[in-house]
Amino acid sequence: MVYWSSKGRFLVTRSVILFGGTFSPPHLGHLTMATLAFEQAQADEVWFVPSPDPPHKQGVRHIPFHVRVNMVRALLSTDGAVVGRFSVSTLEDELARPSFTVDTVKAYKQRYPDVEFRFLIGSDSLFDLPTWHLAVELVSEIEFLVADRGSFPFELTLERVKTELPQLSATRIVMPILEISSSWIRQRMQDGLSVCGLVPNEVRKLLPPSYLS
Repeated sequence: MVYWSSKGRFLVTRSVILFGGTFSPPHLGHLTMATLAFEQAQADEVWFVPSPDPPHKQGVRHIPFHVRVNMVRALLSTDGAVVGRFSVSTLEDELARPSFTVDTVKAYKQRYPDVEFRFLIGSDSLFDLPTWHLAVELVSEIEFLVADRGSFPFELTLERVKTELPQLSATRIVMPILEISSSWIRQRMQDGLSVCGLVPNEVRKLLPPSYLS
């Protein structure tokens, strides 16, 4: 499919949503968020972009990068509706450390000049966006899709953030309130508690045993 970009400047062949994160571990909340963004933004594909070494989460014990990549692939394999539309991209692992979101976005745009990219975040991350590395430059590079989180209503959060980042372009993604985090899931796993079906067995069996101790 070939169409004009949203800014009307060039021809693109695909509309791709970048969904970055640690995914430690990936869970059904991630899959729900990506699916609703895919549908509502009428994208062609969603690329999950696991971060090898998140600069904002130094000191946190993460599952090894290659394991997290395989876990995301396993998560995507549980939903036949997204096969061929959702995939995992490891481009960020090729970038110099530390790799910030602005670096990642530029790398994708340079490697895939015929793709129109948008970046998916939650409204909690939107709230923090002004503190991101080179945030002014980042928002000039890419449009954001923002999934509503109950604690950070989209309209109010966007109004606040745009006072600091007036060039920001952001579109709301409506989704049910799923206040689920990987850190909450990690803690429950380490405590030997149920994760309420939020991590499919295909993903759980890839977890290193040491991670649950």
